[in-house]
Amino acid sequence: MKQGGCLCGQIRYRSDAEPGWPHLCSCPHCQRLGGCPVMAWVDFPTAKFEWIGPGGEPRWYKSWPTTSRGFCPACGSTVAAIDDDGDLMGVTMMSLDDHTALRPVHQSFKHNAVVWLPVVETIEQ
Repeated sequence: MKQGGCLCGQIRYRSDAEPGWPHLCSCPHCQRLGGCPVMAWVDFPTAKFEWIGPGGEPRWYKSWPTTSRGFCPACGSTVAAIDDDGDLMGVTMMSLDDHTALRPVHQSFKHNAVVWLPVVETIEQ
């Protein structure tokens, strides 16, 4: 069982699926959303994903015409992203309680990456 959540603990989630497609994203949305050069993400099937914290689901912000980002309304932590027609829930890798075994296998929007951090080259899974 994988679990995670926001900084204050109001938004919590769990999944009995293994996290898939660990990757970094350097798109302008992730950079502004996280206030950092990259954000790290993993995916879980929505059918095996549930919100379990006292705050219920995160508050959703439509960051793109077909994508919403989930954040905690109490502490502001970004914890999730989902496409309108998606069957995968993306969660920020660092919001997992234990992310030590995960290593990014891809970096999206490499053309927008900062020059002072190495880019993750795509690794076949």
